[in-house]
Amino acid sequence: MNLARTVLTVTTAAALLLGGMPAALAAPQPPAAPPELAHATGAPAVQLEGGSAAEAAPAVPPEEPSAGGLAGAASAGAHPTTVAHVTEAFEIVNEHRRQANRAPLVYNTALSRNAQQWAETMAGARKESRNPDPWAGAPAGGVRMDQYYGKGVFTGAFAGTDAVEALTHYLLDFFPRNGTDQFARDLTHLGIGVSHVATSGSDGPGWETYLTVYYYAYPAGQAVPGTFATPAQGFVPPVTAPAYAVRGAIATKYQRLGGSAVLGEPTTNERGGLVDGGVYQQFRRSGRTTTIYWAPGYGAMAVKNYSSIGQKWIGAGREHNYGLPTTDERPVSGGAHQVFRRDGRSTQVLWSAGTGSRAVKLYGAIGRAWKAAGSERGYGFPVTDEYRYGAEVRQRFSKGHTVHYAAGRTWVTR
Repeated sequence: MNLARTVLTVTTAAALLLGGMPAALAAPQPPAAPPELAHATGAPAVQLEGGSAAEAAPAVPPEEPSAGGLAGAASAGAHPTTVAHVTEAFEIVNEHRRQANRAPLVYNTALSRNAQQWAETMAGARKESRNPDPWAGAPAGGVRMDQYYGKGVFTGAFAGTDAVEALTHYLLDFFPRNGTDQFARDLTHLGIGVSHVATSGSDGPGWETYLTVYYYAYPAGQAVPGTFATPAQGFVPPVTAPAYAVRGAIATKYQRLGGSAVLGEPTTNERGGLVDGGVYQQFRRSGRTTTIYWAPGYGAMAVKNYSSIGQKWIGAGREHNYGLPTTDERPVSGGAHQVFRRDGRSTQVLWSAGTGSRAVKLYGAIGRAWKAAGSERGYGFPVTDEYRYGAEVRQRFSKGHTVHYAAGRTWVTR
């Protein structure tokens, strides 16, 4: 890419993960673009961000966009990752190593598969972020070294390889070269992942490009599976995940809660056969799963599988115990709660920082007494679930009250 035709503006919150080093290194700010570039007529605009990058996400088909250039591809949807994009980054990395008098790296399919999954994860979230375990699934025997990740926003006449080139140069040019980074002597293997998202805005159509680069070192002479001299020999195309339809009341709820920007993409089709005629569909974003349920008389409600309340409900047996959700998870003073129902009997799961998540059986004698006293505003949040003590059933609450039940009688102690 010819930088003479590029306006370069950078906002960076960048870090570099180094093998054996506990802290990340902040990236220095690159020099400002020359005035003649900043005012060049018709120049494309670029915004680059970078750092160090967790989990697999659907990838896009490995084929070039149809004729029509950037505008046509942007309007058609996401730009596919191709071997040309990966090769572009691969060659730039090794050119930097050559300038630092380091041996070239070889392309590794296992590292690249992981890198591609993370690039797709960032693209799905539309932001750069750290990968907490980027080395899982890599070939055995290697020594973790470095990881780079970044996001570039490109508008103007940029092809996919131009965007990859700009982002790769940015990540490599503006990070410290202190002898322990990508120019380290003992690095031997490289993994690269690229993902593009088509965009449009006031500056016209363009791309958000996400790049992940993993570096590994292996003992001299060790045979490593999936190793190739170039990506052209060993490129593993991204695997297209199946598309799932979102329909009816679940679709309405999904959009009302923010759609893909908040809940992510569907990971299942709608499935039925639940108690009380219920159906459900799951969605996932940034490692968090949300399930939307619908049943006659319940409406469509969401369970945050990842939250403390969601985990409590799952651990109790999902709809088979507490039942289907009749509310979403809602905040209350000092915590949160959600109500579930099965066979006409409601259970309220409450969470606070001091008590965790506990269940109150609203249909039981203890639950009725707690509710009559003002719920969490009266006796407080439940500290325990209901439990047996001799002939009694008890439940303790955060404001010091214990509700007892035995032989048809309910009483409270402090």
